[in-house]
Amino acid sequence: MKIPKTPLEFDYDLWTTEDGKCMVRIKATNEVTEVTREIMRLLRAEEKQMRRLHPAAETDCDTATLSLDTGDPQQGPSSWLADPSDFTQDIAFDMLEASFFQQLTTIQRDVYQAVVKDGLRPYDYAKQKGISPSAVTQHIQAIRRKAKKFF
Repeated sequence: MKIPKTPLEFDYDLWTTEDGKCMVRIKATNEVTEVTREIMRLLRAEEKQMRRLHPAAETDCDTATLSLDTGDPQQGPSSWLADPSDFTQDIAFDMLEASFFQQLTTIQRDVYQAVVKDGLRPYDYAKQKGISPSAVTQHIQAIRRKAKKFF
């Protein structure tokens, strides 16, 4: 089994086996475990973000150990312990979208939910509701016009 190389600054190796299993090896303990695809995507995204923030040319030789077992609690909270996700923008968008949703007609709300949010194709939605695809397209255009004014 060939394990792809990852830079030394990462605490884990990621790979996918030939049968599609997502595997992670923790470098410190040499422990290998299977993870879900969602976890694999998150770890790869984190790895990609770290690569972009810290290019290989600027790597320090004396990097700090990132472990809960080591560390001085008197130094205060570490930046690496902070959650990198900023949910304030997501919450603000959800609130804005909810108020926009209230301005739509009942039919437009149904089209918006099915086509925009759930990803149903307009043709499939029209077939499902027994209406013409051009009617669905007209509703989508009306939603876009309202969205342009609203946002």
